[in-house]
Amino acid sequence: MDELQTWLDNMENYHLPRFEELPELDLYRDQLLTLVDKYIGPVWLENSPVVTTSMVNNYVKNGLLPHPEKKRYTREHLAYLIAITFLKQVVSINDIQEGLEVQTRSKGGIAKAYDFFCDKQELALKMLNHREEGQVLSEKDQSSAYLLVEMVTMAFATKLITKKILMIETNNLDEKS
Repeated sequence: MDELQTWLDNMENYHLPRFEELPELDLYRDQLLTLVDKYIGPVWLENSPVVTTSMVNNYVKNGLLPHPEKKRYTREHLAYLIAITFLKQVVSINDIQEGLEVQTRSKGGIAKAYDFFCDKQELALKMLNHREEGQVLSEKDQSSAYLLVEMVTMAFATKLITKKILMIETNNLDEKS
């Protein structure tokens, strides 16, 4: 469990760049991919790339990312791509699209919605290390098996409430139309 605790302690210092910290200069796709890898790499546990050219192309094709202008990407694209990369680990692409629309509308644009997302993602990672009055493991059971079940059940519950919120917001939008 020392390895886990060390990793959790490292999550305490994880920082996502806020919208104003993202590059103002337009980026080529390779630069976009490099920055996403730099920003998300510290929390990426997969052996696969964080994001690929084909993923970006698919996100643009499916309307999750705006079309690049003259093959150049802006910090708006970068903000969307960072959020999408996190969100796709938890929810479907359709749910991501609905959620992005709800958040950008409710927060007054991508900059505020992205910054809000970053604040909440960092807080969620910090909370992993501060459950149960500051202990990683519950006093009831000090095993990794216990923690595994605790985390997977919380993940399901969190995904479930996310889905319900999206359903409510979609219904509210349909009623207003």
